[in-house]
Amino acid sequence: MKIAIIGYGVSGNAAERLARLAGYDIIIADDRITADYDLGYCLSTVEEIILSPGVPPGSELYQTAVQSGKPLISELEFGFRYCTFPLLAITGTNGKTTTTELCATLLRAAGYNAIECGNIGVPLSQLVFEEISGQRKVDVGVLEVSSFQLEKINTFSPAAAAIINIAEDHLDRYDGSIHKYAAEKFKIFNRIADDKCKITGSTLNHTPELIPPEHIKILNRPPGIYIRNNTLQSTGGHTIDLDALMLKGAHNHENIITALALIEAFCGSDTAFSENIVNALKNFNPGRHRIEQVAERDGIRFINDSKGTNPAAVLAALNTVGGDHNVCLLLGGLDKGMDFSVLRQASNFIKKAFIMGECRTKIYETLKDNIPCMFCSSFEKAVAAATAHASHGDIVLLSPGCASMDMFKNYQERGNYFTELVAD
Repeated sequence: MKIAIIGYGVSGNAAERLARLAGYDIIIADDRITADYDLGYCLSTVEEIILSPGVPPGSELYQTAVQSGKPLISELEFGFRYCTFPLLAITGTNGKTTTTELCATLLRAAGYNAIECGNIGVPLSQLVFEEISGQRKVDVGVLEVSSFQLEKINTFSPAAAAIINIAEDHLDRYDGSIHKYAAEKFKIFNRIADDKCKITGSTLNHTPELIPPEHIKILNRPPGIYIRNNTLQSTGGHTIDLDALMLKGAHNHENIITALALIEAFCGSDTAFSENIVNALKNFNPGRHRIEQVAERDGIRFINDSKGTNPAAVLAALNTVGGDHNVCLLLGGLDKGMDFSVLRQASNFIKKAFIMGECRTKIYETLKDNIPCMFCSSFEKAVAAATAHASHGDIVLLSPGCASMDMFKNYQERGNYFTELVAD
């Protein structure tokens, strides 16, 4: 059988390894690869096309694939076809990475060989390749899934899945429609028969209009894990004191509940609240670039939240670290078609916003009447201006609310550079 792989980044490479192991003939196409063949003709000779998530729908590669008339699948779908271990899948707008890392960490504490994969760790196709070829033993894959990866699935069926929340993001890819974006997210539940294995974050209760009709009934279930009196509780009588946890903030509490609910669906309440898991939860700290304090001097705290790439993530960061007009906020970057007016509701936290990047004019015009704002011509000048404006007790917060690719390779590079600039 001959297939084509469109996009030869990390996902495309992983799909190729698995496809060669499975005995496929392969055609590879990528904008970075010079080709002397007619792609349209070549695609007419294949039976299926694997589209990497990073290939934008408006690109010539994507459009040529669509015009071929061949079945299009995602790398996620291809990897799942050969997957021999159960998957717990996590999507949402914010908190996916923290929840995925937390879920895998807790499962390992319970004795499972749980591996993070998908959007973090390794692509699913790579993990499946390693498991089949004997390079790694996997008891369960904990899969972070983006809307891009869910666009081209048809048999993907995890053991349990969670949608943490939905807020504006990537609307440039979905014709400016949050409803189209949400519909892609809910595809994660398409082939899960047991409603108990479909987990939704509590904030989705406030946006029922985003939920496809066939899934509305999920919201009517009483929560099995909830917070009361600053205590995490379950209907099984288990309790965890939130003050004993390193993860702070309402957004992280939602991440914790989601991870525990997935574990409960997968291996039962007694395991989810076992002593080993509770101890691991108490000691868990999220990875870098997520509300990460990177410096403190003269009473000013410098916090790197470079992973905050949409307005909802900025609000979460402000609600977690902000006080009375004490945040000098570094905001801006590459626009994804989002509405920044929601940041007005956090004006009580913001001392001044230092706005930079490709969409700085849009953000400035949206916020200037409610929040003191300053245009900055570069990232370095924004950091310097925010630092100069801050005084004892203030916070300089990098939470850009935008993608990074107008100035940086990715959000990690942006966060690392911020850390260098503010180093003691």
